[in-house]
Amino acid sequence: MKHSHQQRRKIGFNGVIFGMLVCLATWLPEANAAPTDAYPSKPIRVIVPYPAGGIADKVARDAADELGKRLSQTIVVENRPGAAGNIGFEWVARQPADGYTLLLAPASNLTVQPALFKHLSYDLDRDFTPVSLLVLTPQVLVVNPSFPVNSVRELIEYSRAYPNKVNFGASIGSYAHLAGEKLKTETGANFTSIPYQGSVPALNDLMGGQIQFMFTEMATALPYIQGGKLKPLAVAYKNRVSWLPNVPTLKELGLQNFEVTSWYAIVARSGTPPQIVQQLSRELNNIVQAPGFKKRYTDIGATTVGGRPEELGRFARQEAVQWIEEVKRVGIEPN
Repeated sequence: MKHSHQQRRKIGFNGVIFGMLVCLATWLPEANAAPTDAYPSKPIRVIVPYPAGGIADKVARDAADELGKRLSQTIVVENRPGAAGNIGFEWVARQPADGYTLLLAPASNLTVQPALFKHLSYDLDRDFTPVSLLVLTPQVLVVNPSFPVNSVRELIEYSRAYPNKVNFGASIGSYAHLAGEKLKTETGANFTSIPYQGSVPALNDLMGGQIQFMFTEMATALPYIQGGKLKPLAVAYKNRVSWLPNVPTLKELGLQNFEVTSWYAIVARSGTPPQIVQQLSRELNNIVQAPGFKKRYTDIGATTVGGRPEELGRFARQEAVQWIEEVKRVGIEPN
């Protein structure tokens, strides 16, 4: 039976979620199994599918450093950026399912990627297994301090007064990208999305005046805001945040249900022995729940989470349902 393109996308998405849940179900009887005795007997690699210097890179390196101590083994972090994270995902999908290659997975890559790209060489259902959720951080809308707007309303009005002159930067398909498109759709603003390989190059161009605004993670933006290099206009969260108590939420500005929170997780190759997945999940949960680690991230605008593989699977499913619908609603066409 033939399906339309939209039907294929829907079927693919449902297959992703079903596959994740099936994998999770197979783990549950073995949740209390003892860790594989020989693991880890050699260095472990953590692949980051985005450039060095961003929040994804930081989360991976901080977690890897602590994980190496707990496992008494070397953990090597490698950046393999490109194609909105797809290059890193594709590479990990070709590695052995032995627990020695892990992937730092940003939220959008685990939720909306199948709806944004027509031809992915990897399959979330077939190729990846959840391990643990690590960190969440809300999105904040920031502009260059020299840009002549001081509120979201002024930003929207400026875009209407100067058509095609207001650009925002984001990695294609990232939550920052979706937030920008959502703002454009809900307000009728005249914004143009400029694609970047990650938040760091986009931030550099924002501070250099090449683009006019962007959504980015609080944990990424906060040091620049505190240093006067970026000006925050609003937070995409359910309420005001302690890091920027004087900055309004988009909900306060009349945009209901405008909540965008980025998150980062660790996944492994599907087929990785359940004992290893559970061992890694326990260690990562202990790492992110440690008071010192939690404070390190609270201080920079993020919240550590942790949790079991099945909890990450359920959370990713909920997020995917929300954001797949948002992709359709704002009219983003798949590449």
